Amino acid sequence: MQKLSKRQTDRYFCSTFLKEIGEAGQLKLLNSKVLVVGAGGLASSTLLYLSTIGVGTIGIVDFDRINLNNLPRQIIYDEDQVGLYKVDVASKVLNKKNPDVKVVTYKEKFSEQNAKEIIKDYDLVLACVDNFDTEFVINDACKALGIPFVSAGVSGFNGQIMFVSKESKSDFKSLFSTLPLNVPKEIKDKDRGVYPLAVAIVSNIQCSEAIKYLLGIGSSLKDEMLVVDTLKLRFEKYKL
Repeated sequence: MQKLSKRQTDRYFCSTFLKEIGEAGQLKLLNSKVLVVGAGGLASSTLLYLSTIGVGTIGIVDFDRINLNNLPRQIIYDEDQVGLYKVDVASKVLNKKNPDVKVVTYKEKFSEQNAKEIIKDYDLVLACVDNFDTEFVINDACKALGIPFVSAGVSGFNGQIMFVSKESKSDFKSLFSTLPLNVPKEIKDKDRGVYPLAVAIVSNIQCSEAIKYLLGIGSSLKDEMLVVDTLKLRFEKYKL
């Protein structure tokens, strides 16, 4: 029977002390595989927490290099790394953060052609991208393979998170093609300025949704969308 090592017991003590997690839950995380599509602002915080909490295998898909204007919200990178590929830097950071974690990198554009091949071996996908076309590809590939995904996006001071499970009745593509009138229009537009702390808040909620799913605890945003307004400090849920 698999058990935590002495080092792991010490490392994850605060998590395993929680009855909802315990040693069994920590072992479950260490045996889990999560794919993060994108290595920008949302992914930066998410990747750090997935690693430090002990998700055993983390995949990262991204083909961009680090730019100076990324740094206020992409906290995993430093100024002397500008010009380097994000996946290369992120993988080194995660490996240094936690030797328990295996990092798999895909330095390529995520597309309809490679989506299913990349996704197929993972338990869960986190959509941390800044355009809807890529999110639609994630949606279609995950639905075809029966793999759940957690989507998040930030525009200005606003953000949204939703969990699309295997059984979800809602379809991400249909939802964002025809948003209901009572959902703020701003969340459709991801090409605006971005408040860095809105990215931090939304990404941490997205990561928490992922961890809860992997552990099978709590309730999720299945068939719901959480809209966050950090300027007014308002959280609202919408049934999908």
